[in-house]
Amino acid sequence: MDDVEQSVLLTNFTCKKRRFKVFFHQLKIIWDTEKPPFHQVTVPIQNVIAVKQNFLPVSHPLDDPSIDPNNFTIHYAEKGRNKTWEYKSITFRHSDPIQVVSWVKTLQNHLETFTNRPKKMLLFVNPFGGKRSAMQIYEKEAKPLFILANIDVTVNVSQRKDQIKDFVTYHNLDMFDSVACVGGDGTVSELFNGLVIRECRMKGIDMNDHSQALPKPSLPVGIIPGGSTDTIAYCLHGTKDTQTAVLHIIFGDTLGLDLVSVYDTTRLLRLYASVLSYGYLGDVAYHSDRHRWMGPRRYEYSGLKKILMNKGYKGEIAVLSVESGSEGEEGSSSKCFESCSTCLESSCDDVSIKKDGCNWKTLNGKYFMVSGANISCACDRSPNGIAPFCHVGDGHLYLVLVHHTSLLNILRLLLRMSSKRGKIDDLPFIEMHKGKEFRFKSLEGHSRWNCDGEVESETDIHAIVRCQLLSVYSRGNPIPADDETTKCCGLCKN
Repeated sequence: MDDVEQSVLLTNFTCKKRRFKVFFHQLKIIWDTEKPPFHQVTVPIQNVIAVKQNFLPVSHPLDDPSIDPNNFTIHYAEKGRNKTWEYKSITFRHSDPIQVVSWVKTLQNHLETFTNRPKKMLLFVNPFGGKRSAMQIYEKEAKPLFILANIDVTVNVSQRKDQIKDFVTYHNLDMFDSVACVGGDGTVSELFNGLVIRECRMKGIDMNDHSQALPKPSLPVGIIPGGSTDTIAYCLHGTKDTQTAVLHIIFGDTLGLDLVSVYDTTRLLRLYASVLSYGYLGDVAYHSDRHRWMGPRRYEYSGLKKILMNKGYKGEIAVLSVESGSEGEEGSSSKCFESCSTCLESSCDDVSIKKDGCNWKTLNGKYFMVSGANISCACDRSPNGIAPFCHVGDGHLYLVLVHHTSLLNILRLLLRMSSKRGKIDDLPFIEMHKGKEFRFKSLEGHSRWNCDGEVESETDIHAIVRCQLLSVYSRGNPIPADDETTKCCGLCKN
């Protein structure tokens, strides 16, 4: 490895009739033009997807193509605007084939040291989620890049609810080194629920015992957004751009993502990654399911109806809180971005959930909405999310309580959530509690729980954070250009 890292190359190449000086040194490829207009590009080797020699044109369709010994192409990714990554390529030519072979072999040897990059992937496609475009997303945006990166992908198209969960729970996955999905938050939820249940079955762990540690799945998970809101992908990558998500899978870097296990009195109901919400969002999820023919518009339709009804639900809540006050201010001054020290330094021993400095609080009231946010829950329509300071891998959730209030106040809340600069924690009818687990008991009126977009009808629940239970392909949410001093969320490099 040390010998590979110390490789140094310097050659003059041509590209589209222009001469370039091309360097490879300290794990970076640099090329610049020899004559004006001067232009220099630097590509770290970890951003390179593949390096390949090209083929000569054939004179007849039945002829076998042969390699062109005088040129090669570097396929790489570059950060674009709005937190996206873009695929790019450049082809260099040289009259000496030895120079070409030297560059190709050297760069390919470096890429082979990235052992965390997936090689054999099982990928699930949900053709019914969001705008029903998941298969087109895979064929047009994911498949060509996976082929380029030499990833052997086995595609499984789901045909019914819970098919993905059932498949990964009961089928042999030993031949795969990774799993991924194209779909919305519900599709992602099916995948990781099945993976955790699978591990429990294999290791003889009673998943219905909330005092038991849940085993971490051995396979990392790739998430390609193809749903309506794609909150999980948005919080991990900072965007729901599909090419960005595909490139993050190819890079092979992973983050530890917290999951939250939800129980009733006797069993595990499910795990979630984004939010568990009772009241307004639970009602919207339940009633919008009747209007799936409307596509994503069904949420707007059902949401407007539920806002106008402005229904409240009485409940008793107990939260294992990690701060002394009820405002959730302590330890919440930084947001979660790439290389986040909060997530990197988190102690995630799930065997015994550490309760040092934590206290149980009991709350009673009538609520418009009760939400246990495991991540910020940001999305295109809510850039900061319901819990802006929630981290993806610190072992905590934010319990956001919206007291039953006037219709005008509810509209104030929705307007602030849709604003890039909006804050909701200073609204007088909002409470926030940072904690490790919470319990809810319905007292009067019964709603349903919205669990990562899926409806859960059991009202009385117990939710426990499982710190970094899932490894997901991501380099984290990039730091905004106007917030370069903000701490950010961690990655495990190759």
